[in-house]
Parts: sequence; C-alpha cells; structure tokens
Amino acid sequence: MSNEDYAHQALSALERIDLEALEQDGHDRHEDAIAAVNELATLLESDDRVEDQNSVDTSEEWADNEDDWVEKVADAYEQAEIPRSKGTVTVKSIDDREYYYLQWREGDKARSQYVAPVRPA
Repeated sequence: MSNEDYAHQALSALERIDLEALEQDGHDRHEDAIAAVNELATLLESDDRVEDQNSVDTSEEWADNEDDWVEKVADAYEQAEIPRSKGTVTVKSIDDREYYYLQWREGDKARSQYVAPVRPA
C-alpha cells in the first residue's frame, strides 16, 4: 500500500468517528486531525506528480561525476532545510570563478545554499 493510500485510509477512519460522542475538545482535535491528514494526502498526491520535476539534472561539467553531483545537491537541500519541491540550482560568479548554488524564496527574501563549483576538481 502506498503512502497516499495510507493517508486516505486514515482520513476514512477519522471520518467514521461518531462526533456526537465526543466533547468539544475531542471535536477540535478531530477537525485538526482531518485537516492534517487531508494536507498530507494532498502533499503525497502532488509529490507523485512533481517528483520528476524536482530532480536536478546533472550539469554537463559534472557528467563524469554524476553520483558526486547527486550527493552535493542532496546535501545542499538538507543544509537549506527545504523540500525538494522548492529551489532552483543557479550559477554565481565570485572572484572570476563560477559556483552552483541552490536558490529559493522565503517570503520577500531570496535565500541560497552552496552546492559545488561549476568545474569539479
């Protein structure tokens, strides 16, 4: 059973609870649980649709080191503490050298996380 199926199963189980038997606090917690499981199911469904869009292709310069590239991108996402659905790998020039950075927005601010040099050593 997929994670999406489990989320829908949990939602179904929550919807079968007799709300009249619950006190107000139970009603509130029940509504919170349904909202959370709904959000999870939606996220899982959208993750399935955009999974391929979230993979960062290996750059031409790193073609011979594809495993290292994948690891560096994964490390950048982990250090940035953002989901794979966020962020774009871009090139920045610093002191006449080029570097890959993961960039994303947090509100009005652009954030970035170092990934690797454009030309691997």
